[in-house]
Amino acid sequence: MNMAEVYMLGELRNPARLKDLLHTVADLKKGSLVAIKLHMGELMNYRFIRPPFVREIVAAVREAGAKPFLTDTTTLYPRGRYNAVDYPETARKNGFECSTIGAPVIIADGLTGENGVMIETGGTLLKEIEIGQAIYEADYLVAVSHCTGHISVGYAGAIKNLGMGCTTKTGKRAVHQFSIPVVDTETCEQCETCVDSCPYSVIHMNEFPVIDPELCVGCARCVKDCPTGAMHYPEGWFENYITALVEAAQALIKKFDQNCWFINFLTDITAMCDCTFQKETLVPDLGALASRDILSIDQASYNLIKEAAGRDVLREALGIDGEFQFTIAEKLGMGSRAYTLSMLS
Repeated sequence: MNMAEVYMLGELRNPARLKDLLHTVADLKKGSLVAIKLHMGELMNYRFIRPPFVREIVAAVREAGAKPFLTDTTTLYPRGRYNAVDYPETARKNGFECSTIGAPVIIADGLTGENGVMIETGGTLLKEIEIGQAIYEADYLVAVSHCTGHISVGYAGAIKNLGMGCTTKTGKRAVHQFSIPVVDTETCEQCETCVDSCPYSVIHMNEFPVIDPELCVGCARCVKDCPTGAMHYPEGWFENYITALVEAAQALIKKFDQNCWFINFLTDITAMCDCTFQKETLVPDLGALASRDILSIDQASYNLIKEAAGRDVLREALGIDGEFQFTIAEKLGMGSRAYTLSMLS
């Protein structure tokens, strides 16, 4: 079994050491365009990756003579990252702007989230996926991921950052189609609990509840709140949803080949992702990891969280097998779940 290399910086009191972490995995050519893909946070939370950390990653790219830009794609839900007018302002308020970070913020999928390029996934469930134009045009991709729990997938790390975070609205809909709940009209009491509980206001009442498939993100709030169980996921949804997500991530791996590297931050780890209100942290800050292997860095990150908690704290908090995505990624040949972990001195 091949053992991938994962490098760890366990102490982040000196953020400048993050430059060393990137240099252990990245090989950048002068003048190249480098997409630094990260989630720049919603205004309702503060536990996203800290801007001073990102500033040092940007500095490392500039030291190599390359040209970095911070990037992300727009969301399906209408909050502070819904379009390329609101998102840069949200990013600025959260501390991500050129004057402080040293790189411009470029929203990869354009003004309304529909500017992208279709690329092949190499998968069987999703044959192709649309990714943001600016990401597609970059020479290199550095995926900077905040490792957290996630209400739909159990764990969000590098695979989630690529599979959902690099896609246009069309790409996101292609993945989310498998997680849209359905209504059993025989048991539905038309109580409208689902309408009231939907955090994105994408359910309305006709004779029975109707979900807008263009906007639903499959968060399952309606499923959990439905008093009769009439609102439920379709059969086999989880395997299909995770497979689609991982195949979307694989498309990015295939597109960039050896020109894609990963940095995972194990800081401010909560059961919820950076898109929503976050709870208290589950474990102390553990540092940051870097690797050339997307599967190894996510497996290592998950293992470190479990070790710090003394149990599978994410699965316990969410009731979801967050490692199932690793099983799918391994079957697709996206990397290795076996790794060696090297501490930077």
